[in-house]
Amino acid sequence: MPIMFEGGADPMVADDYLDQVETQLISVDVMEDYLKIILANYKFSKDAKVWWKSVTKIEEMRWDRFKELFYEKYFPLSKRWELQNQFHNLIQGNMSVTEYKNKFTSLSLFAPETVKDEANKTRKFVTGLNDRMRPLLTAQFIKVYSEAVERALMLKADNRDKDAIREQWKQKRGAGPSSEGSS
Repeated sequence: MPIMFEGGADPMVADDYLDQVETQLISVDVMEDYLKIILANYKFSKDAKVWWKSVTKIEEMRWDRFKELFYEKYFPLSKRWELQNQFHNLIQGNMSVTEYKNKFTSLSLFAPETVKDEANKTRKFVTGLNDRMRPLLTAQFIKVYSEAVERALMLKADNRDKDAIREQWKQKRGAGPSSEGSS
């Protein structure tokens, strides 16, 4: 069963709630709109319960209309546009590849047109990588998102190894006696 939904100001909680409800409805094979709506509001409490009581004519309501009203109330279009813009402007910056991938995945839900196919999704991911990795992956012309993620993770690990070797070399060079000029 989905968690209780109280309403509130966090639209991501609302989106998560509705996602849980839809998963449950699919798993128990509920097809009738009226039953979907009844089951969806079964776990409403506090503000959500008050809001739901203000909605009338549920017998005639379709599931799509319920979702539309729910999102209007708890996940306004302005917030969805804000998240869409965050996705379009997303760059790796100081994030690890894994952090960037996770943020990319969660925000991509709000820009489905940008990630409508594997090639576009991969291009957007690679374009947002930092300056050290992006050219290396761009040159490979990777078309599969999971492959781009895996290669970025491998590059990051390889860069860490190279940085560690370089640091060890600097320490050895600086700590030991100089071999220059001695015979």
